[in-house]
Amino acid sequence: MSRGDHQILKSVLLLLAASGLAFGVTLTLRELFPSIGVKVFNPLSDLFPTPGGEVAQGADTPLEDPLLAEAMRRDSLEREEAEVTADTLQVDSVMEPISAGLLPAGLIDYSDGSALTRLRETLTQAGDHQVNVAFLGDSFIEGDILVEHFREALQARYGGGGVGYVPLTSVTARFRQTIKHRFSGSWEDDNALKHPRGNHFLITGSYQQAVGEAEVIYENRQPVDQATLLYTSEDSLLISSTVNGDAPTQILLPSTGGRLHSVKVGRQVSSLRLDFSKAESSRLYGICMDGDRGVRVDNMSLRGSSGLQLGAVSLSLSEDLHRIRPYHLIVLSYGLNVVSPKDVHNDYGYYYKGMDRVLSCLHDIYPEAIFLIISISDRGQKYDGEVYTLPGVPRMVEIQERLAKKYHALFFNTYGTIRSMGGIRSFVSKGWAAKDYTHLSSAGGREISKRLVQDLVESPIGQVTRQVAEAPLEESLLPTKSKGAKCAEAKSDTLKQQSSSPTTFPQEGTAKKDSI
Repeated sequence: MSRGDHQILKSVLLLLAASGLAFGVTLTLRELFPSIGVKVFNPLSDLFPTPGGEVAQGADTPLEDPLLAEAMRRDSLEREEAEVTADTLQVDSVMEPISAGLLPAGLIDYSDGSALTRLRETLTQAGDHQVNVAFLGDSFIEGDILVEHFREALQARYGGGGVGYVPLTSVTARFRQTIKHRFSGSWEDDNALKHPRGNHFLITGSYQQAVGEAEVIYENRQPVDQATLLYTSEDSLLISSTVNGDAPTQILLPSTGGRLHSVKVGRQVSSLRLDFSKAESSRLYGICMDGDRGVRVDNMSLRGSSGLQLGAVSLSLSEDLHRIRPYHLIVLSYGLNVVSPKDVHNDYGYYYKGMDRVLSCLHDIYPEAIFLIISISDRGQKYDGEVYTLPGVPRMVEIQERLAKKYHALFFNTYGTIRSMGGIRSFVSKGWAAKDYTHLSSAGGREISKRLVQDLVESPIGQVTRQVAEAPLEESLLPTKSKGAKCAEAKSDTLKQQSSSPTTFPQEGTAKKDSI
């Protein structure tokens, strides 16, 4: 090796050493002093993300929510008409304007404690029975972010195992950590964003069809007692099931006559492989990986959804699902796809009306279920180098809180909880949220889940039935005109109008913004 080659080698080694030192020092400083917001030096971030700091939700562009887009157009037309005829807008006297900053962080029980008492009694019986939880949401919970720790905490306390519901194909399969999920072959996916008024959807929001030879493989962290397939089929269907690498078993799926059926496809399952032949007349709604008893928590996320699709589910199929898998607790986590930096009015009365219809529909289908509405989180945007909460976020929290109050449901103030822990900027600096200032990382999901589970199973009933915060929450909204920004002036004026004038609600509506 020549002298020149030695010099190049020394330079490369010196550069690697300096980079490693910078990475170690900045990572240590971030962990020791999270409040100062140290950015971790990571020159290989495209290959190896900063520990705990990135999530993969943005990997695929989600579909536009057509129901939200349609409602936005209606709302815009109604506003134009209202400029001509002021009395076109109707004021809902029940919905008096408040401030999200006055809502307490954590859980509020708007049933005067009866819902929370009933939930706790149900959970204590999980050792002898199955307690089913449906966790419905958008990309905020996909990949089992947040839900993983929620599930593990409840199963550790009350028993149970497995990840519950998993679709046959999924955009989150490559980064979900709670189960290994692979699929190949001729799969076709349909979901409630593609066909929002379809009559074949459950609260799962999607189903898959094998339009040719297709296979799917699941690997559980720990063996589960049973694996169950949910399906409908016009004709009988023969599939192959391979459990734990043993010899394949042929399973005949009978015709269902348009109803939803379930069939066991494995017992004591560590790994499961299912092979399908062409079956375009069959709809495969998912696999459930469960314990025979204990708590089951199903993550039914649909990226880009506003939640409005839940108002158009098939009533007959939903009744079948209720018979097969009766849900004791239904969690709704939506709102991120409604709030946008492009918002001008930020009143979201149209979204209130849309979700009002959704909750009414779900209550009809699941009359015995307890409902928990999880508010939108602290979603930030950068402005002049600083991170501020989108102006629409507090207003959306108010809308969701009022829905919980109307339906005597449980309400968890995610926004207030994150604000009380330093806000979304602090979460990003700690690696608890992604750099989109919207999605949690697994570490952030763990922190929010801790508070949620604690409030659900430990906090005194009297504490979570309070309706007034002990102290106003400090919010971080876009700066006012003094900063010299026209858009900030417009958004500030909007916020002032919301706090000083009655809330108005158009006749119809919902809106489409940035899908996540």
